[in-house]
Amino acid sequence: MYLEFVNSEQMEGVKWKRFQEFNGLLRGFRRGEMTILTGRTGSGKTTFLSEYSLDLCMEGVNTLWGSFEVKNVRLIKMLLKQHSLVNLDDNVQEFDTVAESFQKLPMYFSTFHGAAEVDAVLEAMAHAVYVHDIAHVIIDNIDLIFSSVFKLLIFHR
Repeated sequence: MYLEFVNSEQMEGVKWKRFQEFNGLLRGFRRGEMTILTGRTGSGKTTFLSEYSLDLCMEGVNTLWGSFEVKNVRLIKMLLKQHSLVNLDDNVQEFDTVAESFQKLPMYFSTFHGAAEVDAVLEAMAHAVYVHDIAHVIIDNIDLIFSSVFKLLIFHR
């Protein structure tokens, strides 16, 4: 316990650049911790999580996105806009430069969408964590994964 106090800086995780207020509050991103972000539909959870994940990726944190609500094409479009800090809709000539920069980020995407078999999702994510040394996993929207579990429970009643 003493070392926790004396070496508190060593216990801190990867610092955020875009969300510096989190550094004091959460002491950085650390592997092995789970955070649950909840809110009403349309409240900006996915938008925030994409910014949050970009920040960590730019700091070298390997990130896996499991977006079960938003298709990867739409998600990546949003991430590209956020990464570029340019309105790509109005400046499409910047696309190649932004896409090349974005490709260098340690960000990976699952191919599951909508309600999915929980075991299959977990197995695929575990494989990606192992193969790509993933430190940060985002599951958006967890309700869609677990809806299949609830359906099974109701069906087998």
